[in-house]
Amino acid sequence: MRRKTKLFLLLGMSSAVYACKEDIQIDTPSIASYQTVEVAYMGDSIPVDITVDGAYPLNTIKTTFFRNDERIAEGIIPANKAGIYHSKLLVPFIKDIADGPAEIQIMVKNKNFNYTTIMVPIQITRPKFPYLTLKTAYGDYKMEPVPGEPYKYAVTEAFPNTKLNALIEAPPYGKNGNSFLFGGATISAYATNKDSIPFQIVRAPGSTFTVSFDTRSFEAAPFLKPSFGGIEFPNFANNIAVIEAEFKQNQLIGLDGIVDIANWWINPSFLSNNGDGTYKFRAIDGKYRITADQALKYFKIEPMAGDALANFDPVRKTGGVWVNGGIGDSDGSAPKERFGIPSMAANPSLWNPQKNVAMAPLGNGVYQIKLIAGQNLFLSNVSGSTVGISFYQNSRSFDNYFALNLVQNLYGSPGQPTSAGGTTRFELKTSIGNVSKDAPIISTVSNRTLGANRTYVFTLDTKVSPAAVTITLE
Repeated sequence: MRRKTKLFLLLGMSSAVYACKEDIQIDTPSIASYQTVEVAYMGDSIPVDITVDGAYPLNTIKTTFFRNDERIAEGIIPANKAGIYHSKLLVPFIKDIADGPAEIQIMVKNKNFNYTTIMVPIQITRPKFPYLTLKTAYGDYKMEPVPGEPYKYAVTEAFPNTKLNALIEAPPYGKNGNSFLFGGATISAYATNKDSIPFQIVRAPGSTFTVSFDTRSFEAAPFLKPSFGGIEFPNFANNIAVIEAEFKQNQLIGLDGIVDIANWWINPSFLSNNGDGTYKFRAIDGKYRITADQALKYFKIEPMAGDALANFDPVRKTGGVWVNGGIGDSDGSAPKERFGIPSMAANPSLWNPQKNVAMAPLGNGVYQIKLIAGQNLFLSNVSGSTVGISFYQNSRSFDNYFALNLVQNLYGSPGQPTSAGGTTRFELKTSIGNVSKDAPIISTVSNRTLGANRTYVFTLDTKVSPAAVTITLE
């Protein structure tokens, strides 16, 4: 009886397997026919007609554009059953690619993930537009072909401004062509209306200048070299470029040739914003090192003595005063990123003397630094922690700190100069047992917030001993 039962079970399993095989539909879709162009221009949207056979429901039809075995662009055609499908595939406009052969891959895939592909050869040519259009806030200007340079276009006008944010529009070319825009700080095709090219030149008011663009190399002109106060930076190496030069107090400073200057942090201790794209140099006359950092997007400004960074001269009360900060003698639960330029998050100092920050020397032994709470200055102390900033006489060490006297504090929230305003915002403490070498630190009182994005001005008067610190809210 047991042997018969086993036999019936085996027969049942065999029947079940057979039934499952009957239910499985194994089907590979096929491309019965296709039609597209044999020659296309870059920037075209070329028609693709595909006829698909197959009994099993479809998933997608994908068309992919290849050039030298590199995938350049692709499109998806929604599909669910056999039939005729129509689509258009964009032939991308790419710089520095010569005319020549390319391929379009057509892939048909069903919902069982079986698929069929074919490769369709096509010849690609870069168009030679009859003109381009320079689109600016002051109007549109027609760019004509430059004789002898088949892909270069130019327009010469007395443009209203030396800074000319513009887009360049290409007209449709041929029967499948599209109108599109060249734009962006690093120029590319298919830009948006917000992505302009920051043309810039130095010229006399009312004089003409030429704007040019090459549709093969994507090279354009004019652009200024990055400069600070009219002094050009040398070529950047590892995102850093440095100039060392004499500057005068209240000198007008232009920041030219930095295409994304709107995203850069401008040091308010040294540069006062004039509101018209220029700045006033706040520090006294002297030699300064200006370091442009493309990665962190800021200018580090430091006073110099001869060919070296300036240390403080305690006799003449001149030279450099340097700031650093971080955790004092107790961590508590405060995060360690508590002070840094241009921001605590991007470049925390953390008592690293190589990251000492220069104060702006204003003259007569007075120095100043402006810090923004929650950005480059700690926002608050929490219970059980001491964090703050200290002041040093050496540019890249903690060998000589200033003894401090906090003569003007802020009280209450956001901060008033008299004690009638409530509890103090800051206090004077000593940093014990860390690399800051027991320096006095100015920190917030425990559990006192400074208020996000408020600018605090620390003014140090070195003519008295200990040095007098006043804190104001800008």
